[in-house]
Amino acid sequence: MPKPISPGFSEVNVQGITHRTFSMELKTQTIQVAQDLAECQEMASSLALRPVTPIVVVAPLLLMLIVWWVVSASLAPVERVRRQLSRREASNPCELSKVGLPDEIRPLVHELNLLFGRVRVAFDSQASFVSDASHELRSPLAALTLQAQAMRRATDDATRQVALDRLTGGIDRATRLVEQLLALARQQATASTSLKPRPVASAEIARLEVVEVVAAANARQIDLGLGHADEDTILCLPDSVRIMVRNLLENAIKFTPVGGKVDVEVYRAGPDLVLSVDDSGSGIPASKRTRVMDRFYRVAGTDSAGSGLGLAIAKSIADWHQATITLDRSPQLGGLRVEVSFSLLVDRVSKSNW
Repeated sequence: MPKPISPGFSEVNVQGITHRTFSMELKTQTIQVAQDLAECQEMASSLALRPVTPIVVVAPLLLMLIVWWVVSASLAPVERVRRQLSRREASNPCELSKVGLPDEIRPLVHELNLLFGRVRVAFDSQASFVSDASHELRSPLAALTLQAQAMRRATDDATRQVALDRLTGGIDRATRLVEQLLALARQQATASTSLKPRPVASAEIARLEVVEVVAAANARQIDLGLGHADEDTILCLPDSVRIMVRNLLENAIKFTPVGGKVDVEVYRAGPDLVLSVDDSGSGIPASKRTRVMDRFYRVAGTDSAGSGLGLAIAKSIADWHQATITLDRSPQLGGLRVEVSFSLLVDRVSKSNW
């Protein structure tokens, strides 16, 4: 080995081989250590690769663990919503909490809450309908039972005939009540479905329903007629609108005295199409015109017996069509005037587009 130039580390070439040397001088001697630089570099590379190998093996597993943790943490709100839904009873359509939800999940929960709101309204409506129907059916059925017992106890033909007439009248009233209840149930079912309205000639609906009730009007000697009828088209559910018009006409005929008059008109008032029914009856006091829209409500003191559902069904159908129904005094006949204004009009010029 050559004599070191300076103490410490240095590189020297001996017989064509580069050595890494370390020299240290003492008082009486010099200590020199040398190592082949190639071997040193090979050892350093081996030592460097030894800890890298487990890192290369563990890194994918660690990455998968991190991804799993991040995804689990991100989906924790979804899992919380799932648990809330799994524990919820069908009769408890309460809203879900939106606290702590990410922005991506919040719109979904918002739509679910809207759906729960519609379901809750449907449940409440069904419960109210069942309660009202059971209450209203109890009285006519009890009356039919009493009339049947009276007919059984009749001792002569005249008494038996009176009891039979009362029983027949009770059956007719019960039948009408059941028909109205079924109509109301159908309307509620229609309101909760996604049926699409279609263009229909309003005057044609009015003509058909006038024909349907003309026999009942003739039986009471009532002058029933369709006056002015604009040939305009409205977007509606035809069956529902026919039920509404029929109920309005039957109410007018029922509460109009014998020999009275009922007029029907269909006319355009600005952007609206108005269906009006006027009668020459006693009308409804202004203080009770809002109340008569409720189910099973009957104005006290009226001679005709009804189910109290006609105007309630008409209002439900009008609300579904975004139409307005108003009650007022008839300026021509002095009785009640019912107006239904439809705002969903199809202009005559655009009829060919449907």
